Amino acid sequence: MNMNPSTGAAPLRQPLPSALESTVVLRPSGSLLPSERDAMAFASWPAFTASGFVPLGFYLDGWDAPALVALCESIRHSPWWDRPIWASESSAPPPAWADAAGSLSEAIAAGERALAARRSLKLDPSGLHFDERVLYFMYLRDGAKLTPLCDRNSAQLYRYPLVEALAHEGDDVAACLATLSRRRLLEPAELIDRTRHCRACGSAHIHYLDVCPHCSSIQINKAPSLHCFTCGHVAPENDFHDDGGLTCPKCSTALRHIGVDYDRPLTQYACGSCHHVFVETSVVARCLDCRNTTEPNALDVREIASLRLSAHGRAALRAGQIRESFAALDTANYVEPAYFRRLLDWALATHARHKEMHFALMLVEFQNATEVIEKQGAARVFLMLDEFARRLHELLRTSDLTTRTQEERLWLMLPFSHPEGLTARLQKVLHEQSSQHGEAALRVRIRHLQIPRDLQNHDTAVQLMGRLQNAD
Repeated sequence: MNMNPSTGAAPLRQPLPSALESTVVLRPSGSLLPSERDAMAFASWPAFTASGFVPLGFYLDGWDAPALVALCESIRHSPWWDRPIWASESSAPPPAWADAAGSLSEAIAAGERALAARRSLKLDPSGLHFDERVLYFMYLRDGAKLTPLCDRNSAQLYRYPLVEALAHEGDDVAACLATLSRRRLLEPAELIDRTRHCRACGSAHIHYLDVCPHCSSIQINKAPSLHCFTCGHVAPENDFHDDGGLTCPKCSTALRHIGVDYDRPLTQYACGSCHHVFVETSVVARCLDCRNTTEPNALDVREIASLRLSAHGRAALRAGQIRESFAALDTANYVEPAYFRRLLDWALATHARHKEMHFALMLVEFQNATEVIEKQGAARVFLMLDEFARRLHELLRTSDLTTRTQEERLWLMLPFSHPEGLTARLQKVLHEQSSQHGEAALRVRIRHLQIPRDLQNHDTAVQLMGRLQNAD
């Protein structure tokens, strides 16, 4: 019988390896096998924590499933949360919080690779924010993926157990992953599923109902119907019965011969509320959590995929730019500045030949970002910019493009669009942030040019952008 990993006698201490860090074997016996080297063995988690030993990684052997879960939970919530966890193949299947199952030599090799990656980053794992912890964890495991788990008890239907293990109290797992994906620090690896969510509360628990297309009542039933040739009236057959015969309830014509006086149309539905007759029902989507009812095409469609660290995420982590505030703006239909200018020149050339081509160029300039960063910290500015970027992404069309030429200057190209509407909606978003953050809110200046209205002779992309940037 396996021992409880949270209890147990004092470990049988092995000779201290020469390396500063070694793999820790957690085994009920607390001892190493004769063939095992370069490791330290402990009989329980408390025995290990009391030793003060610095682990290279963890190897779990001889535990049943509940004990494995308890050990993985203890490790992920400890100062050694970033260390690789391997389980022996003879143990129960490892939980999602573990790295893999295999041999002790494989666990030692994984620990050494993670150690080399930690030394290359030179970051303090204890001082990382939630999003940094997720990226740091992935960086130590080259090629690792965050795999979603289908859970009917989750409001989102899918959750990421490993990310949940890295979260502290108050951390929002869904928001963290959405932010990292929008900032292109994480990227999808393999599409797992596609879900639909309520726009009111975000829940994926949706119930679909057949309703009457005329009054939206659910009181509908399949019923045979008749079609009167005299007046064209169509209604349930029961409405035509009259003293043993058939009579049209609308024109009172006696219906004696099918094919002459009447016929039977396709099987139809009849509504018990409005008595409307129809061939096909309408379908509505009802959220089981907030009871909001809407059309199915009004639901949010989300792609559920396993996630991996992107090349951009690796570079940002190495450069220490994960908390770089304005990077949040690079998520809304973003293209590189040079490409943005080429497309702007292309639009101008197209307008010269086809006058119906019109577009708008908009500049969103954050005027007090440096001041707010100095007073409130970069994290505060990042949260505001991330929310602004999320709302902007919702407002933009797929044909709209954005770029950044400087930290505080965001450019938007809006083909076949009038900028006044978008400006008003962005001002509303900024007003909401100002009401929430007060003096710590960002001050934003929005200017725009409308082509062809504001076009001057021989304007180029550089001239348009310069004129907008220097406008009072």
